[in-house]
Amino acid sequence: MGLKTNLLSLVLLGGGVAGCGGIGLFGSDGSHINKKVKFSEDAYGVAASPRVTTSRKVRKGGGRRQIGRPYKIKGKWYTPREDFDYSRTGQASWYGPNFHGRLTANGEIYDQYALTAAHPTFPLPSYARVTNLANGRSLIVRVNDRGPYHDGRIIDLSAKASEMLNYQHLGVARVRVEYIKQAPLHGRDHKMLASSYRTEPAGTILDTDIASRILRNRRRPSIIRLGDLTTGSISKKLRQQDPFSAALGAIGIEKDDNSTLGLRLSKK
Repeated sequence: MGLKTNLLSLVLLGGGVAGCGGIGLFGSDGSHINKKVKFSEDAYGVAASPRVTTSRKVRKGGGRRQIGRPYKIKGKWYTPREDFDYSRTGQASWYGPNFHGRLTANGEIYDQYALTAAHPTFPLPSYARVTNLANGRSLIVRVNDRGPYHDGRIIDLSAKASEMLNYQHLGVARVRVEYIKQAPLHGRDHKMLASSYRTEPAGTILDTDIASRILRNRRRPSIIRLGDLTTGSISKKLRQQDPFSAALGAIGIEKDDNSTLGLRLSKK
């Protein structure tokens, strides 16, 4: 499948391909936006995704659920799929101001201050636990983007997530990545993700936070029909069926009329 002919080519790489780290949580001009592009469009055969906002407060959710077809980057094939046994070690990089406010691969908006990540093959959106093997710090992140595409790197974290795992100043870290399950579309999961943070040595199992409920309930999500969705959120019926409802019950879900889909359509 050629990326140039793919309908999702504008957002396939999202921020993930550029996650080289070393640029700090803020841009070089002291703001939260950096307009420099850190990857070559000629090398990757695709342009950077469009920036739809420059606000520090980014709307959450509003994207689409997708796994996708096999695709090729720099001569290497990637096959997106759901793998409940996925547990791998490798390098994690991070990305920040260059991509803040840009569309991710599934149509959400990248927020460098949110606990998100990019992965080459996980379903979008989904949850994964990332553990820094150097210090034992661990965090569940929302995977809503594709990347990174550098040898040895297996995941690309947001600036905030890399800061919490204490490797932002290093640029990369050796981590273990464990797939958990698909995530709800509404994106109102920051409190749950923050509660998953732990500083105990790698391998320690906690059973006291909200996120631990996810680890005990890894059922495959129900098939969602297009007609069951409302723009930027999930209908009440589907929320009741969502296995995350108990864990996220305290988090409000509001319909967002200024969804990513609406922003994209308005530009056509």
